[in-house]
Amino acid sequence: MVHNRCVARTAVVVAAACFWSGSNVSWAAGKAEEGFVSLFDGKTLNGWHLMNGAQFVAQDGVLKLNGGHGWLRSDKEYSDFILRLEFRFMKPDQDGGVFLRSNMEGDDWPSRKYEVQCQNTARMGMIFGAAHDLNVELTQKTLKPVGEWNEYEITLVKSSVEVRLNGEVVSVSASMDKLTRGYLGLQGENGFHEYRNIRIKDLGK
Repeated sequence: MVHNRCVARTAVVVAAACFWSGSNVSWAAGKAEEGFVSLFDGKTLNGWHLMNGAQFVAQDGVLKLNGGHGWLRSDKEYSDFILRLEFRFMKPDQDGGVFLRSNMEGDDWPSRKYEVQCQNTARMGMIFGAAHDLNVELTQKTLKPVGEWNEYEITLVKSSVEVRLNGEVVSVSASMDKLTRGYLGLQGENGFHEYRNIRIKDLGK
């Protein structure tokens, strides 16, 4: 009887160990985000270029925008991709945007680009440069308050784009066919924002 209880206890411990081991593997795999590459190391602007007097700095593990105009340009050009980034607004009504398929030329910002608006107003999630459908009510419901982190997931494939805010699809377009390739960018338009965990899965290779 005692022997049976010991065997049973051992089986439970082994099963539990296997369960937790399996759970950790799956959790780690999820965190690894297969196919994604980090675009911000949390310490420097390596892989990025300050354009037209942009006031972005890497500090305390985040990418800070301290007002001003200009934009931050990626080192590489992309066509089709999934872009994920976290951001937060440091004040109410802060204007900014995420540039897609941008060129390099332009005064303050690229002269050719698509832009997903990043502004904590009713304009949040708008797609400039293409006809689009924006669910304003859902966007405002999903957007977190000043000082809290939000996440954009932007999937751009050929002429179609889907914008997710904190996991919810808030904006879509099927009219992204005028520009087929270009730089990623973060806009400076007198806003105070912070960004982190910027990563991309390049689908255009």
